[in-house]
Amino acid sequence: MTLCKLTKHNISALAGRKICCVEKSVSYLEELCRKYDVLDRIECIVDANQRNLGQITFHGKKINIVYISYLINVCLEETAILITSDYIQETFEMVCKVLKEDLQNITVYYFANQETEYEEHYRKKYEGEALRNIIIFRSGPHASSYVKGMDFADNARALFEYALREGLNHKYELIWFVKNPEEFSYYASLENVGFLSYDWSVSEKKEEREAYYRALCLAKYIFFTDAYGFARNCRSDQIRVQLWHGCGFKTRVNFVRCEKRYEYTTVISDLYADIHADIYGLRKDQILVTGYAKQDWLFQPERQDMERLRIPEAGKYIFWLPTFRSTEGKLEQLNEYTLESETGLPVVKTRKQLYSLNTLLVNKDIVLVVKLHPFQDRREVFCDGCTNIHLIENEDLVEQDIPINRLLGQADALISDYSSAAVDFMLLDKPIAFMLEDVAEYEKSRGFVFENIREWLPGKEVFTFEDVCGFVEDVSDERDETVDKRQGLRNKMHKYCDDKNCQRILAKFVMNG
Repeated sequence: MTLCKLTKHNISALAGRKICCVEKSVSYLEELCRKYDVLDRIECIVDANQRNLGQITFHGKKINIVYISYLINVCLEETAILITSDYIQETFEMVCKVLKEDLQNITVYYFANQETEYEEHYRKKYEGEALRNIIIFRSGPHASSYVKGMDFADNARALFEYALREGLNHKYELIWFVKNPEEFSYYASLENVGFLSYDWSVSEKKEEREAYYRALCLAKYIFFTDAYGFARNCRSDQIRVQLWHGCGFKTRVNFVRCEKRYEYTTVISDLYADIHADIYGLRKDQILVTGYAKQDWLFQPERQDMERLRIPEAGKYIFWLPTFRSTEGKLEQLNEYTLESETGLPVVKTRKQLYSLNTLLVNKDIVLVVKLHPFQDRREVFCDGCTNIHLIENEDLVEQDIPINRLLGQADALISDYSSAAVDFMLLDKPIAFMLEDVAEYEKSRGFVFENIREWLPGKEVFTFEDVCGFVEDVSDERDETVDKRQGLRNKMHKYCDDKNCQRILAKFVMNG
């Protein structure tokens, strides 16, 4: 089998044949049908991701999405296989593996969207040049799922800030790919620090594309949190490091083997090295047990953060970070279900309960800080009139430029459910409570990386409103009934309990490079 780019010069080879697209991508289909009049001949889409199977309606046409094994029964004389995916070579290898047979005379085509066209051009332009002392940073989900603030956050940001403190910008260009570079003028005066828009990958302005692809094609190191598709076509001598968002309790939504999508990833322990090798399809030698960069912030709290967020003064603070369950069109593939609740919160479901909880907090001189997930809609949560329940949105942290882990460093206790934030918080060895009223439903909907999940939760189990109040009482009276369980699990789930994770990560690469 051979792989061939679909162009205006060979489009005639598809004349009179049905088309079987490989991998669901609405954006690719949009560009394909704008460029070539082929919609009527698209028979189906094959996909290796079971969650994508079903049917879509595209410009009035219903198109079935079937499993990749469908290709085995396709008549390749009557049907052309057309790859509509960012990962062209990887998808081609998958097609070859499915078909198995030695089909020397079969051509598999791929459609290059505008971004792929540009990248192919610049990869060829720079293929003979030596890599430069450039380090790229990026964070957040795919560009199509942009949420303000998430493109300069998390592990990538923590690592970047440490690199600046260590003066690495005197040796390397430190370049961020963000949505809007003009938002980061604060860094403009720093030597060898730059911010480029990831939208420049398809910019109509040549100077913007040149800046973007020069960095992408010539960077020695690329560090990213979550989204990694932008670095899919890197050279073999470029090093991509997936810093990821967290080691938590939830399993991955979609299994895609990432062995060839980046060279390394970081985790917090040998236990999670085994877990991530399994759920991300990685070799063990790709996994670095260093701790997560953003965990360093837990040990570096700044008191003025509380003041800037207008969090009321109190004797103690309990932070509550409800796990994301559903969203309004931001990352639909992560939707689970919506809780039935007057307040928009689990367990504390009625306004009467919320006001009762607030009274208890007032009496105990405790403020409950509720930090919503970036994908949760603020309008879904009610806490009006509650003086000691303070709601923080993602926009608040972005506006004040406060990383959540730095803020968590000032918490006396944490309420969570299945979030990786609870695993991070274990490092501070403070009480944690877990909201578990929907644990069975969540396990069915999303699933966990551990069997018998309750055995792996390092804190108090909360099922009822009375349990929530009991935890507040415990924090007030400094009772810590789960300390032994928490410390035992911490020794299993964390290899390091200090603020040296950034140092360990960079020591693997640029500090000695």
